[in-house]
Amino acid sequence: MISPTARLDKIPGIGPATTEKLLSLGLLTVLDLLRILPRAWDDLTQLHQIQDLQPNGQKYTIKATLENPKMFRTSRRRMVLTQATAHDDTGSVDITWFNQPYLVKNLKTETGYYLTGVLVQGKRGLMFSNPSVEIAEKTPIHSGRIVPTYSSIGGLTTKILRRIFLRLIPNLDTIVDPLPSKLVKKWGLLDLDSAIRQLHLPTNTAKLEAAKERLAFDELLGVQLQVQAGKNFLSTSKAKPIPTDLAFIKQVIRELPFTLTNGQKRAIWDLLQDNDKPVPTNRLIEGDVGSGKTIVATLAMFNAARFDFQSALMVPTEVLAHQHYENLKPLADQFNLTISLQTQSKTIGDTSADIVIGTHKLIHKTVEFNNLNLVVVDEQHRFGVKQREALKLAGSNQQKHIYPHFVSLTATPIPRSLALTLFGDLDLSIIPQPPAHRLPIISQAISNSHRKAAYDQIKAQLEMGHQAFIVTPLIETSLKLNAKSVEKEADAIRNLFPNHRVGVLHGRLDSNTKASVMEQFKNQELDILVTTTVIEVGIDVPNATVMLIEGAERFGLSQLHQLRGRVGRSNHQSYCFVIPTEEDIDIMERLELFATTTDGFKLAELDLELRGPGSLTGISQAGFVKFRLADWSDPARIEFAQSAAKELLHLSPTLEDYPQLMEQLNIATPNYHAE
Repeated sequence: MISPTARLDKIPGIGPATTEKLLSLGLLTVLDLLRILPRAWDDLTQLHQIQDLQPNGQKYTIKATLENPKMFRTSRRRMVLTQATAHDDTGSVDITWFNQPYLVKNLKTETGYYLTGVLVQGKRGLMFSNPSVEIAEKTPIHSGRIVPTYSSIGGLTTKILRRIFLRLIPNLDTIVDPLPSKLVKKWGLLDLDSAIRQLHLPTNTAKLEAAKERLAFDELLGVQLQVQAGKNFLSTSKAKPIPTDLAFIKQVIRELPFTLTNGQKRAIWDLLQDNDKPVPTNRLIEGDVGSGKTIVATLAMFNAARFDFQSALMVPTEVLAHQHYENLKPLADQFNLTISLQTQSKTIGDTSADIVIGTHKLIHKTVEFNNLNLVVVDEQHRFGVKQREALKLAGSNQQKHIYPHFVSLTATPIPRSLALTLFGDLDLSIIPQPPAHRLPIISQAISNSHRKAAYDQIKAQLEMGHQAFIVTPLIETSLKLNAKSVEKEADAIRNLFPNHRVGVLHGRLDSNTKASVMEQFKNQELDILVTTTVIEVGIDVPNATVMLIEGAERFGLSQLHQLRGRVGRSNHQSYCFVIPTEEDIDIMERLELFATTTDGFKLAELDLELRGPGSLTGISQAGFVKFRLADWSDPARIEFAQSAAKELLHLSPTLEDYPQLMEQLNIATPNYHAE
């Protein structure tokens, strides 16, 4: 028997060349090799008769003898074709193999074969196209069973990997399960040893499904253990409570130029109650675009200042940092609170202020705080984990395990399943509705040939004294990508609207220029802003009432929704037009779905289903979880893994009683998958 911990170069049956390839990929042991999981399975257990074959795209497996194998080259493309005729008791069918000249020497006319392929319409009639072929008397590898398909890894094809596992699995010693057998049985799971064997060498569909369920559970459990362990750490940490001055909070609310929604009031109360506890707040405030999350954090920061505690607000862009500073300073001045701005290009005030607003500069080692006790991160998924943790630690006394309260804001609606997975360590407050005076944004997906309708609406809005955003996917023209660029589009817009002032904004401009352009637009010194997605987060220009998004097929539904949220921020009717680069039925259907759906949470669910979590969390950070068997959009299974993680951590808070768990639980994580 072969031990799962045996080195690959010691295993009989794997040749030196294959072993060398595996070792070069960092696969040293049998267990490493077993972690290359299939990406799909074909059930080829059912044998069909030739008379039943249909040209419907379905894979069929037949058992037949062959007649008259021959090989020739085509005159035009010089392709090598190998042809034969297959016979069984019910009839015959012509077979063609492409570029496999060796077959003509190996095929024997008196031997029975398993053949698996697709029936297609050829020039001379129906033919069995490029089937796999195996001698029927031998154990089938590529047909006659449930056949796994692997992604190619380091030059190792699916066929090579099938042969390896077919030899290895029957001779493999037991794989130790890192989970206690009592819990495996209690949770109704297949043991790990059986699951791994079934994935590579399935015996039937029921056992294969049970195996996939077990490995999917392991993927989810690995994430949930990390999430819940983090939550447990917070529960054992300490914080300085921030009492609530309710009279002061009500006084600030009375000075606001708008009425708070019920969702905002609930979120404020959640946050103030959290902050008044001797353990660190760890709350995510989630709301659709324009729902008013910033004022919730502002009230908490104002309240902290009443008790001589500092607050820090970290945002992803300098443009947004400037905007928050300009918006909050007049209100802070009314209540004699100090506020400062800290970005790479501009500093106003210092870090001794009651409220310090900044970009990632806030976590620079030269930045020191006096009494930081509340940390707010806006659009937290745009910062790496280490960046967020660095800001938490900036206000901590680690020797006494005292940490600041922490709150995250996000305007990206996060489906419940994703929130459970990525943010399961956070308490959640949802602000479900925008302010009452906001009108729904009228959205329309239009083709290139009908773009005049969008320009007519832009012209109408400009004549009413309003402003317009025009968003493009690229900064400059690309030979590889067929999409509009900012600079080229700005020239076109100037020609279309010669009597209006056009500005340009994109990420490559220096910080001072970006801030200046945004300030001009906000002060209505520009009529049209041609921009990239740099305006996606938090930009608030109430007078902007129309947006045109070019190359809209290049954006996810949630990102389109975020961009759309830059208009409709006043009581004026607003409009959003999305135009794809190419006219395609599938693209237009997807954009129509966006145009007719105003609920960001519904769009987020669709994005999760269509494009995966990366579309909701921005560009994937290093180490971003990419499940292969688990389903991001299945909250029931995620909750099951969450409760299992809690049970394990209750039995052993540091998992010291399960020494193999963290090592072997990664059996199905993406680092071990062929991509």
